[in-house]
Amino acid sequence: MKSTQRQKNIIDLINQSGFITVKRLSQLCDVSEMTIRRDLEKLAHQKLIKRTYGGATPLLDQNDTDEQTNLPLAQSKEMLSLEKMDVIIASSVNPYFDNLLVNRTTKKGIPIIAESIELPNQKTIVAVDNYQAGYDLGVWAREYLDKKDVKNIFLLDLTFHQPNTLERSRGFTDGIKCFGTVCETVLSINAGSRYSSAYQIAQDALTVYPQINLIFAINDITALGAINACRDMGIDPEQMTIITFGLEGDTLINELMAPNSYCKAGLAMFPEISSQLCIQEAIAAYQHLPQQKRNVIPHTILTAENLSEYYSKTEDGWKLKWETAFKNLNIPKPLGNQSGFQENNLPMQIGLIIPFSEHEWYKNLTRFLKEQARQQKIVLQIIDADQSVHDEVELRRKHIARKAASNVKSGEVIIIDSGPISRYLAEALKGKKGITVITNSIEAFETLNRTQGIVLILTGGAVRSSTQALVGPTAELALKELRADKLFLMVSGITLGFGLSHHTISEVTIKQAMINSAREVILVADHTAFMADVGIQVAPLETVNRLIVDDALPPSTRLNLSKSGIQIVIA
Repeated sequence: MKSTQRQKNIIDLINQSGFITVKRLSQLCDVSEMTIRRDLEKLAHQKLIKRTYGGATPLLDQNDTDEQTNLPLAQSKEMLSLEKMDVIIASSVNPYFDNLLVNRTTKKGIPIIAESIELPNQKTIVAVDNYQAGYDLGVWAREYLDKKDVKNIFLLDLTFHQPNTLERSRGFTDGIKCFGTVCETVLSINAGSRYSSAYQIAQDALTVYPQINLIFAINDITALGAINACRDMGIDPEQMTIITFGLEGDTLINELMAPNSYCKAGLAMFPEISSQLCIQEAIAAYQHLPQQKRNVIPHTILTAENLSEYYSKTEDGWKLKWETAFKNLNIPKPLGNQSGFQENNLPMQIGLIIPFSEHEWYKNLTRFLKEQARQQKIVLQIIDADQSVHDEVELRRKHIARKAASNVKSGEVIIIDSGPISRYLAEALKGKKGITVITNSIEAFETLNRTQGIVLILTGGAVRSSTQALVGPTAELALKELRADKLFLMVSGITLGFGLSHHTISEVTIKQAMINSAREVILVADHTAFMADVGIQVAPLETVNRLIVDDALPPSTRLNLSKSGIQIVIA
């Protein structure tokens, strides 16, 4: 197949799947994974797809979002455009973004309608009862596994560290155990609400704990990651039950309805209904009308057997049967009821802030909100907070990398660890002469390869596809024979109590080998890595000599780190 036709097929596959791994594309196109990576880099450069760790996702509709910039988040066009909105519909993103949002909207007197998770200064919230919905799913899972005569339940809980999603996980486990069912939670782990994280964590967990027979995913994208991990590992669908909290779009519904599916049930939260409630509450807030504190959106459990009661398949995808919805669901207020609204005093612009543009919940909620706003002749402005935060963090990582590179002197031997700053650090080192770089990062190696004046040493080892890191005994043995002046270390979690931590044992052991091979340990990390314990300890804080970090890390945290004897360098 010619490269142009293959790349066209790749774009089609990505748009159909929402996310697809390099490995899966390699199998479908019958070419090597390296060829696929080159194709993806080219397509991303042409702005035809969005490159992610381990694969790719479709680009957002260019009509739905402002052109992204490299401005800091506080000054980006997206954030500045908030001040022009009459009302904001928003879900929590992270404390940094949330505080910025609340400060700007409060100063301008712009009301906030919270969606899914509470925000400070909200007028009301439109959300499912997360604990009750999770509990109902847990009860269903217990009854389903009882019918299959499964005596021992071993659960992998792919959760997310937000209040609403933690409530889903808690409700699910309580529902399973409500009648004394024995269920062992083998792992409850933060998958970051990302496909790539869920895919890798599910693979790792099922490799280490093959007895796992039940996976609970707190949203659609996490479920899709777990499903494809099981599929790529060749696990028998009869031996695995995946339950998803979230069943809103064609991808997961098609998975549910497929023969021999891993996905046995999903919780439907009906974005068709939630969108109408959000628009009604936005108009009420703009007109200063009385509002109830909470709008609880209805939920129900859908399976392959009962899905046709609520949805019908059409040429344009699955469509909600409104007659069934009105009959069976407890909708908190009449939909489409405009009585009480001043028709000549509607908001001109409503801003919608979405935290995870790849999630089918937000894709469909956005689509239905557009329809509702159009009917009221209101402009709906989409602000992709996920992309805004991502761009901001990437910009900060580049600054950290440049600062780190400025610490490297001619004649030094350095180690570059694998991680999100590896490629940026390698780019920043290209102008250096007379240095030796040791790395287990394939991205850093490819960036520095053939660079004049730099001696480049690759550790060898097994490739971990999701992070493009070389790991294992071969890599660790190579480091025992090497000595470096400086190590630029990267980890996923940093706390005062637990120290440095990381997700996977294979990467933890290689990081520990690097620490043992270096005279000075320089930790390079942006603020998002702090105050989170993520699985396995790499080393105590006292191991670090210097920390290079961005200025978003709070001064109080910087002070506490300084008390541990770490020199803080702000990029």
